[in-house]
Order: sequence, then structure tokens, then C-alpha cells
Amino acid sequence: MSSSSIFAIVKWRKLFKGIPLLGYLPGGDKEIITRSETTLLALEAAKRILIPGGLISIVVYIGHPGGREELEAVETFAARLSVENWICCKLQMLNRPCAPIPIFLFRR
Repeated sequence: MSSSSIFAIVKWRKLFKGIPLLGYLPGGDKEIITRSETTLLALEAAKRILIPGGLISIVVYIGHPGGREELEAVETFAARLSVENWICCKLQMLNRPCAPIPIFLFRR
């Protein structure tokens, strides 16, 4: 199930917390990965239904082809959210350059 289809399931509900994991399923087929285009669609959908006080917690795995591009797309998405309505941050390990990167989008 893709990130975008996960958020389609809750299309008509209000969302308090969304947690997409980006990259590929550990132990799964490494050819099946998330892509920036569908990730951004899923984030846009989650943004629309997230209630105030809600959180989107994204974990970006960057150690696969396209992973760094997906990270850049998510960072750009987060940076464009209004500071009046959103608090956005990321946590990155400095001594593990390919470690997963959690990004948090909190709706005020």
C-alpha cells in the first residue's frame, strides 16, 4: 500500500496523527520504494485533514536510490508551510550519514 493510498483511506475523517515511512520495507523487496511524487500527494492530503494539535511524523530512509531526492522534496514541502500554522523540524544523526531522518510537522 502506498503512502498516498494510506491517506486516501481516511479521506473523510479528521486526522490527529499520520506516520508515513518512506523508502522500502525492511526485509522486503528493495525494488518497491516510495517516490517523491506520491509522497507529496500523501502529505498534501494529510495536511488537509490534520486537526489543530495534530502531528505528521515522517521517517525518511535515504540509503536507497531516490532516497535523498525524496528527503529534499519533504524538506521543501515542510519549509513552505506557514509558520503561523505549523511547527516543522527534523532530527538528523551527525555521525551516521545514511541513518533514517525523522521529520515532524505539528499543526498549531
